[in-house]
Amino acid sequence: MNMRYRTAAVALVCLLAFTACTAVPTKPPGLATITAAFDMGAGGAGFASTIYAQEVNTGKTFHTFMSAGSHGQVVLPTSPPVTFTVEAPGTYIFYAVLINEDSYHFGATGCKSSVACASNELVALDVVPGGSYEVYIADQSALIPPTGVPVVVPWHK
Repeated sequence: MNMRYRTAAVALVCLLAFTACTAVPTKPPGLATITAAFDMGAGGAGFASTIYAQEVNTGKTFHTFMSAGSHGQVVLPTSPPVTFTVEAPGTYIFYAVLINEDSYHFGATGCKSSVACASNELVALDVVPGGSYEVYIADQSALIPPTGVPVVVPWHK
């Protein structure tokens, strides 16, 4: 092999090796743990629902299923809180939609169930990787956003 080509080949190998060693690896997003309690008025969820966490800037949406607890005159425990993960860091709002009737929805506004709230704005929560957060969803007057898009309904931190 001619010296000129050999030098070029060595230079190319060195450049590729240097680039591979100095490339910044893409770090996958971290996760935060959310424990959501859904209260329809009797301390739990009487119907099955989907619990949502939606990142306010990107609209990225995470959800989990909550099975039905007791309602009527059945003496059973109410639905326990559900735990799921979301990507972190991020700023999320939280809400629930009933499985059997999606026009019934509830948001995490900071208000307790069956109480006239001063505001129906959703409360956003900043989450960090490795963090654990508890969320209480109970306000039926809260407006909820369409999933998968940045949040445009009223919210605050």
